[in-house]
Amino acid sequence: MKRTLLAIAALAASTMASAVVVTIDDFNSPNVGPLSAALGATTAFSDAVRSGTITTLAGPADGNGATVTIGSGTFPVGLLEVANASGRSSEVTLNWSIAAGLLPADALSPSFFMQVVQSDGNPTNLAFTLNGNPLANFAIAPNTANQGLSFGLSPAQIVSLAGGGTLGLKLTGASGWDLTADQFGFSYDVRPSTPVPEPTSLALVGLALAAAGAASRRKS
Repeated sequence: MKRTLLAIAALAASTMASAVVVTIDDFNSPNVGPLSAALGATTAFSDAVRSGTITTLAGPADGNGATVTIGSGTFPVGLLEVANASGRSSEVTLNWSIAAGLLPADALSPSFFMQVVQSDGNPTNLAFTLNGNPLANFAIAPNTANQGLSFGLSPAQIVSLAGGGTLGLKLTGASGWDLTADQFGFSYDVRPSTPVPEPTSLALVGLALAAAGAASRRKS
């Protein structure tokens, strides 16, 4: 009986999918900023990992604006940090170019993730897009700390992203909002390399298990 159960366990283990984790941006490098935009103005940035903009939408006309910082200039280091002084609000966009094949077309259960490290006392919003089309939207409550965000993809979105494309993120919030985030990426499962047993084989194992159980009861 025990041998049969061990065989069943080994069979199940051989058919389980394995997970792959892909980091798109760990926000460590290249560094960005502190980058600011004056009231009503937009400042753009671009490097080998991501591109983006910061636009100061409202606030005092004193020459200062909202700021965005990525990398070693944040505390702790290696974060995406957006800061708006009292009375100011901004819109920050980030874009990542995804190479074809980075997400396989046959990926199982792909799921994106990001960590909100900290937000201040103002509500904020994160909106993710794929090639300009909505993917997921998150409303972050005031004073949020260490909240993980995740969202999946539809079959059509998987096919679209498998061919390469642009992932986008737009961050907005109430006047004075601040937010830091970390580690944007995705994970997916891959089919096992071990061939999945045919239904006939599984049926034979089931019969063996039943026979072993009957034999055990007779001995009792």
